[in-house]
Amino acid sequence: MKAIEVLENAIALLETKDLDSFLALLTDDCVIMKDDGEVLAKGSAQIRDFYTPIFGEQADLKIELGDQFSTGSVIAVREINHDMNVDGVMKEIDTVWIYKVINDKIAYMHVFSPDEATNEALNSLS
Repeated sequence: MKAIEVLENAIALLETKDLDSFLALLTDDCVIMKDDGEVLAKGSAQIRDFYTPIFGEQADLKIELGDQFSTGSVIAVREINHDMNVDGVMKEIDTVWIYKVINDKIAYMHVFSPDEATNEALNSLS
């Protein structure tokens, strides 16, 4: 499976709120990191803890995949998060993510935030 197909599957599962199937697409030692180097979650238990409130509190979240390119197992993609609940306010959050896919599972996620509003939104999740 191509890296973009794995990512598209993960996004679909996130939008349908299927946490267990979503987590099954991640490696046991997956890492989620912000652009400043802060690790948001590492490993299955922390990643479950990170995503549980997102799956529970982001009822209207839709993720649009924009510009993207990949080379081998690495993909860079612009993600526009529509109707993201940030401290009770619905916002559109625009980010760039780098993913590494190994054996059809996401092993690494690195989010880059272009502005302060996006940083605030990401901080509200952690």
